[in-house]
Amino acid sequence: MAESGKRRAADMTVSELVDLDRARTRSEVLLELFRHAEQEVITAIGWYLARRRWPARWSRALRALAALLGIAGTITPLVHAADAGLVRPEWGFVFLAGGAGCVLFDRIFGFSASWTRYIRSELALQQVLKKAQADWAQAYLRGTDSPSEKEQTALLNVIERLRADAQRILEEESRAWMGYLADSIEELTRSTTPGGQRSGPAGVLRLDRAGGRDQGAEGAPRPRTSAL
Repeated sequence: MAESGKRRAADMTVSELVDLDRARTRSEVLLELFRHAEQEVITAIGWYLARRRWPARWSRALRALAALLGIAGTITPLVHAADAGLVRPEWGFVFLAGGAGCVLFDRIFGFSASWTRYIRSELALQQVLKKAQADWAQAYLRGTDSPSEKEQTALLNVIERLRADAQRILEEESRAWMGYLADSIEELTRSTTPGGQRSGPAGVLRLDRAGGRDQGAEGAPRPRTSAL
């Protein structure tokens, strides 16, 4: 059971459709369909909330370390001028290089980018969920226990919009992730290739995308059968 719980926490999957029992009223069935769609969005929100923790920690740690190393590299010549025997000025370049390496590590592995993408997607999902809940309440309260065809259509439209809006957000975040991944591979290739030239394979891994990394911010999710 523990392993199953961990798998559900790590993956975002589509759940089975509720049983459309004809013995119940149309109003009850429609409400259960809405709850089903609502729960899928809530699960996606929880997924993003859980997944953003480690990127946030790594991003903060790397940025803080980069700042400290940058400060150390900047003041090293001043310390050497004050006391030549305390530290050699060459260490300033070492500290500055270490700070730049922390920033490069963050950019290549995308900790800060993932953190911001997860926050953006989670907030967007919350927004569409709140709107759907408000729309559902209005349409549901205007109906009856035996809703007419028009009332059923209105309620089903709310459910359809909720699922479509949530899927759009997930797809945009996935496309953003794929674009950033391709950019990261290119940047890693440039940083490890003499002269900063991109090798052939890196060009292949660019993928066919529009707008690059930042467009990914509005961007999209990858397949949700496994973790990001």
